[in-house]
Amino acid sequence: PMRRIIFAGLLVVVCLIAASVRVNAQIDEHKAEVGALYTAISLTDFQERIFPGVGRGSNTVSGLGGRFGYNFNKHFALDAETNFFPESHLLNEEVGQKMQGFIGLKAGVRKRRVGVFAKARPGVMWFGEFQTRGSCTSIPLGTSCTVGHEKDFAMDVGGVFEFYPTGRLIIRADVGDTIVRYPDHSFGSLTVPIVVPADTKNNLRVSLGISWRF
Repeated sequence: PMRRIIFAGLLVVVCLIAASVRVNAQIDEHKAEVGALYTAISLTDFQERIFPGVGRGSNTVSGLGGRFGYNFNKHFALDAETNFFPESHLLNEEVGQKMQGFIGLKAGVRKRRVGVFAKARPGVMWFGEFQTRGSCTSIPLGTSCTVGHEKDFAMDVGGVFEFYPTGRLIIRADVGDTIVRYPDHSFGSLTVPIVVPADTKNNLRVSLGISWRF
């Protein structure tokens, strides 16, 4: 009986090692990933920054993007992503287009069919037609202000869940916080400008995408 128990234990260990080798072999053979995704982000108090005085709140915008990843091993990976949020498509009703780009680290646990990770990716958030970044000039009836664009530092942190239907296909869902650092700026009258102070905002962000490992 003792020999059978020892043999069964060794057999289980061998099977676990073989399964681990198989997963690692798949990762080692196909380290790079490329894919597409749909993203929705809830911008906290964004309207207050472009139209001061209209009130605080959140507005959600939707966008499409692409993703690239490189697996150092089954636990750590380089994770890069870019998204575009149109002004009037994907159910958006926005002032100006928006873009974001991130590159950072994804770390966690990967099994044969699923993976769970944490991510931390610095990057930038770009806003088009930003009212408070325009310049103002004097005209006979007052002032004339133009709109501009703004690129702000952003940090994307959160969790990642991956499902692997096949050895190369990846279905991925992200939930996290995109932290945006807005600088201070002013606009309006040349004599009595409206000053919008610098601020840091947390913005809930979710995405769903599909990738291919090669």
